Amino acid sequence: MDRIKEVLNKFDMEYVEDYKNSWVKAKLKNKEDLIPVIKALKEEGIKSCATVSPTDFIDEGRIEVNYFLEGLINKKNVWLKVDLPRELEKCEIDSITPIMPSANYHELEAYSTFGVKFKGHPNLRFFLISRDYYGKFPFRKDFDWKAHEEKLIDNINAITEEYFEEYDEYEKANGHEGSRTILNWGPTHPASGPIRLKVYTNGENIEKVEPDIGYVWRALESLSERKDFIGAIVAVERICFMDNPNPMICYSQAVEEIAGKEITPFAKYMRVVLGETGRIASHLISMGGFFGTMGLQTFLMWCLDVREYFLDVLEDYSGARIATACIEPGGVRFPLNDYKTWFAGVDKAIEKWEKVKPDIEEVFLKNPLMTVRAKGTGVFSAEDVEKYFLSGPVARASGVKIDVRIDEPYAGYADLEMDYVTCENGDARDRLYIIFKEINQAIDLIKQAKRKIEAGIEAGEMDPKKDHLVKMPKKLPAGEAVSRIEWARGEILIHLVTMDKATTPYRLKIKAPSVNHTMMLEHLLPGHTLSDIPLLYGSMHICQGDLDR
Repeated sequence: MDRIKEVLNKFDMEYVEDYKNSWVKAKLKNKEDLIPVIKALKEEGIKSCATVSPTDFIDEGRIEVNYFLEGLINKKNVWLKVDLPRELEKCEIDSITPIMPSANYHELEAYSTFGVKFKGHPNLRFFLISRDYYGKFPFRKDFDWKAHEEKLIDNINAITEEYFEEYDEYEKANGHEGSRTILNWGPTHPASGPIRLKVYTNGENIEKVEPDIGYVWRALESLSERKDFIGAIVAVERICFMDNPNPMICYSQAVEEIAGKEITPFAKYMRVVLGETGRIASHLISMGGFFGTMGLQTFLMWCLDVREYFLDVLEDYSGARIATACIEPGGVRFPLNDYKTWFAGVDKAIEKWEKVKPDIEEVFLKNPLMTVRAKGTGVFSAEDVEKYFLSGPVARASGVKIDVRIDEPYAGYADLEMDYVTCENGDARDRLYIIFKEINQAIDLIKQAKRKIEAGIEAGEMDPKKDHLVKMPKKLPAGEAVSRIEWARGEILIHLVTMDKATTPYRLKIKAPSVNHTMMLEHLLPGHTLSDIPLLYGSMHICQGDLDR
């Protein structure tokens, strides 16, 4: 990291300092230096923008913009800050999207919710939020949520009016002659969830795609800021219920860092077991859903059958199958009063998977129709992964060796044996097959963590009835932390800011992978036909929960 600090120190900085093993934290004195700094860092292999996170320090009259920049190949990362005046007419900075295209949607989100204008952005527009929030910047600290929500009917009318205006505009522009038209794919399509793709077609051929997200935008980050640090997990886990435990691990780590608390070894391994169980439950939906996009529903039923066993594991621990609230700052929420019985349930789920695994591989993964449709279709190169910051199974299907569990180990992963699981071709078939391979890896990690816990209990080094939680302070000091984890669909990054004697988060930014994966649809779908949309969309493992938040 010395080379990165050397590059940063060539510019006028307030500070440049180490932050964790693979991060450097720095703050620019002058916003005019942003573009030269970004170009210099890119030359050093830091080519991806994970997210852009403004913080509104209303009492100080400034917006602090945080850029989280990652070197996916060299494993070197930079947390770069710069202050902007809070006044809307002065709250602007140069866009880094022309240099790092992965910043595109993140800059749009920062503009829409905080009012930060990004000069030179290729298409600066309101994004994610609905029309009733346009120009109101709802994540600023002086936004009046109560007053806004009292105008419910006016808000609904504004949203409806926008769609009528858009329809009239398309009618005037395209008319009814010729083969070109604009189709709305979603938001009720069974393979998409609440997203609309505006698909510009010439006959069956796709010429252009514009994703329109935000149909279930819940202002989740702002909602989290209204809760205490324990209560916030109820909001955080709703990023997506398909892999419920891992977002809570990410959030809890940020709180623990600011509090200066270390969780017990027992809790670390329990987070592995719960996290990998959530990953498997999610992957089974992804794998079965992929076949569903081709109209083959039988495999989805197979996957749902196996998934029930892993949901049983979560239910036996937390009392809930989906919204488990099983992890909180300080460790894991519940003790294991009868660990042998619970581990017997874990073994039962593993045995179910291992029993059906050969048939799944033979009957479905070698399915000739799937191979014909998916092989060689929708290819991403390793360069695409860096350019657009793809992560998780989507990146590893293209042969890129990135995995937060290895690159920046957390929970108990540093003590477990694991390697990168990859495919080579980066096509839709590999984005299916990687899921199968990762389920097998998750099973192995559960077995390893389970053995660690059992050995610790037998040696008298772990008490499953007491070691699940360490006591957390009711109030946190002023601080700031960044936490990353490997979620089922890719990297989650949480940026947490607290004020002195805080009982609630001051700023909670949640970055999840579906934002960038949805952005890729603009590049992935043109040139294909309409029948390819469900297949290619399904291969991206997009979850609307983490997309809309």
